[in-house]
Amino acid sequence: TTTTRKRKTASERLLGVLAGYEHILIVMHDNPDPDAIASAMAVRRLLWRKVPNVTISNINTINRRDNLAMIRLLGVNLIPFADIEVDQFSRVVIVDSQPDHNEIMANLEVDVIIDHHPDAGFKAPFVDIRPHYGATSTILTEYLRSAKIVPSAKLATGLYHGIKTDTNDFKGKTQIEDVRAFQYLFRYAN
Repeated sequence: TTTTRKRKTASERLLGVLAGYEHILIVMHDNPDPDAIASAMAVRRLLWRKVPNVTISNINTINRRDNLAMIRLLGVNLIPFADIEVDQFSRVVIVDSQPDHNEIMANLEVDVIIDHHPDAGFKAPFVDIRPHYGATSTILTEYLRSAKIVPSAKLATGLYHGIKTDTNDFKGKTQIEDVRAFQYLFRYAN
């Protein structure tokens, strides 16, 4: 008899790398924008009830008022990278960036990279780089959907805003996947 093997989704493969560990660190690119912030929020949501401690960290100080307002309004708890002891974390995730984007990231032992910028060829147990996408938020919206997770209003709003800003209101680099994710999030966003 022949058995049919179901191909694992990206979200299932991500959880296979991260689930079961005690402490996960999510690092955003060095100047976190709405796409990076929302992507980190989405990874944290995917890990809910699977990993006891998930920390989102920003490398540089966030100064842009619109990004600070987003963090405050969506209730995102960020820990400055300078306040983190990396060896206390079981796994490290980079979202909306890659190790070559910052000297600090280049020195990390990275387990997961999820990004939409051009692929710099880094290796990790889990890499999902889609340079043809307009936003990393689009990729993570697909993960949530494949995991059958309906985003909260705050998460949907963050992802919606991340797609909107990184595609420059769809005047910049945009794919049909970005439009579909944006339309899906619209019904849940506030």
